[in-house]
Amino acid sequence: MRFRVVAVLQWAAPLCAALVLSACGDQKSGAAPQESAQSGPAASGGRAGGGNGGQIVTVTRATVDDVPLILEAQGAIIALDDVDIRPQKNGSITAIHFKEGDELKRGQLMFTLDDRDDAANVKKAEANVVGAQAALDTAQRDLRRTQDLSSRNFVSPSALDAAQSKVDAANALLAQNKAAVEQARVSLSYAQIRAPFDGRAGIINVRPGSLVTSSATATALVKLTRMDPIGVTFSIPENSLSSLLGALRVGPVKVKADIDGSHSLDGEVVFVDSSVDRTSGTIVVKARLNNSQRLVWPGQYVTVRLNAGMAKGAVVLPTQAVINGPNGKLVYIVREDQTVELQPVEVVRVFEQRAIVKGISGGVTVVLEGGQNLRPGAHVRVVQNNLGVETRRRGNRDGASAPAAAEGDRPARNSGAQPQ
Repeated sequence: MRFRVVAVLQWAAPLCAALVLSACGDQKSGAAPQESAQSGPAASGGRAGGGNGGQIVTVTRATVDDVPLILEAQGAIIALDDVDIRPQKNGSITAIHFKEGDELKRGQLMFTLDDRDDAANVKKAEANVVGAQAALDTAQRDLRRTQDLSSRNFVSPSALDAAQSKVDAANALLAQNKAAVEQARVSLSYAQIRAPFDGRAGIINVRPGSLVTSSATATALVKLTRMDPIGVTFSIPENSLSSLLGALRVGPVKVKADIDGSHSLDGEVVFVDSSVDRTSGTIVVKARLNNSQRLVWPGQYVTVRLNAGMAKGAVVLPTQAVINGPNGKLVYIVREDQTVELQPVEVVRVFEQRAIVKGISGGVTVVLEGGQNLRPGAHVRVVQNNLGVETRRRGNRDGASAPAAAEGDRPARNSGAQPQ
């Protein structure tokens, strides 16, 4: 029995020692958070973002410059000439002289219709002209004889008048028959359909032997589209209309249509619509482009850039300095005491990551980055402006030093804070 008690005590001794060590460790770990809390930001008197020195921001300066008025819009390629080819007479197709997708020249023969009836009418009209000419020759000979007899008083004046009337009637009949020949030839020309302008042929909807009619509701034989030059239509805001019209009064307004980032087409404005769309507040503009290399097709979308002259003495800011506020566009102006002032501005135009603004003057320092959480009157610490020039500010009231402006800058002077 004594042996069993000793064995139990030998087994329980290590367990008790482990429990004592665990309790001691818990007591030490409970003291660590308290010490850590005392050594945090509250103990040092600072706060995130620079303590009492204010929020860290970068600034820029509004500049006054003459900038190009580049208007950018999404445009759609259109054909300046686009027509559905239809016959002007009823008949059957006897021959097709081109293939789908061919580039046709003006006057090139496209279709031939059965023209036997019209050719016969032309010959008939020409025969009538020959008969009318013969009748006219006979009447003129009779007139000359009558005039000779009248000069010798062998015929009465009425006979001379009758001979002159026959000549006049023969002339009228000849002219009528000649007009009939022209009419027959025009009808015969309808049997040959030619290209009205240079263009690209689309899908052919008929084949040799097809019966076609001159009805406007009938299916077109083919669609012909002019490919060069080609047009682009786009819309610009109504507040840009005055600039565009002013540039048009000076001379041609150039445009550039970007296709895929690596190709573009040059052209000029040829049309400005006569009214502004009240719903969208935009106006339609059309330009003509040089498409000799066939880089674009009608219906394709492109980005259009229009050069509408120069804006003289414009106040320019980087676009990221302008903040979208609940009532419009805003900027934060940095005052001499390192506080910020909220200033509403009007963005006239945005180009190349810069904005032309109204509401501030040139030379004013505004917040470039870090203005999302600012409030009017807040203190700021400028660490770097948009030109890369470091700007250092005084340390915190409690003696903490300001952080370095940017990576690679020299460390700030020690204001009494102990290194950690």
